[in-house]
Amino acid sequence: MKYVLFDSSTGDVKKEVDNKTYFYMGGETFIFDSRIDKLDSCITDQTKFTISKSKDLQEKAYQFYKEKKQIEERKMKLKNPILYPVTDFSAYFKIYVLEKTNKNTLLKHEVYWIYSTF
Repeated sequence: MKYVLFDSSTGDVKKEVDNKTYFYMGGETFIFDSRIDKLDSCITDQTKFTISKSKDLQEKAYQFYKEKKQIEERKMKLKNPILYPVTDFSAYFKIYVLEKTNKNTLLKHEVYWIYSTF
């Protein structure tokens, strides 16, 4: 699970179209669909969430993928690594966009990572 903080002062953009909210953050695009995704509010507590930067998600997903691939290769007792292209890292993490509503409250959007810079 990864949490990213929406901050319009740093250039993050939020657009609402029909029942969907698009978050454009650090070259990444996240979508919240109010018909199927969960929205929750919570009190701001920085110790509760480890905030990731949206631009760093690609690297974290790649590292996760690489570690899992190596574990599988060891299980299969392969001498040479499996070579195949990686096309999409978005399925590896559950992403939540945190949006400040006031000084002490955050909205927690469960989102899909639909576009990445990979």
